[in-house]
Amino acid sequence: MPGTAEGNYVTLAQWAGDRSDMRIVCKCGRTINIPSEKIVERFRFAGEVSKAVTRLVCMSCRRRGHATITPVPILRS
Repeated sequence: MPGTAEGNYVTLAQWAGDRSDMRIVCKCGRTINIPSEKIVERFRFAGEVSKAVTRLVCMSCRRRGHATITPVPILRS
C-alpha cells in the first residue's frame, strides 16, 4: 500500500506557508517531525505533497513510499 498524506495541503509550499509542522510515520514505527520552516528544504522542491510521500525512504527499514504524513498545527501567538 502506498504512503498517504492527510490534510488539505496540495503543495509543500502551502504546507510550510500555513506554519504546520509535518509528522512522518513509517509502517515500521519510525516517526519524525519536521518543523514547518524546514519542509521545502528537506524535500528540495515545493511540489505536490502526494509526490513527496512517494519519494520518502525510511532510514530504519529502507522502504520507500510506506509512510503517512500528517500536519501538526503549532500554537500561534
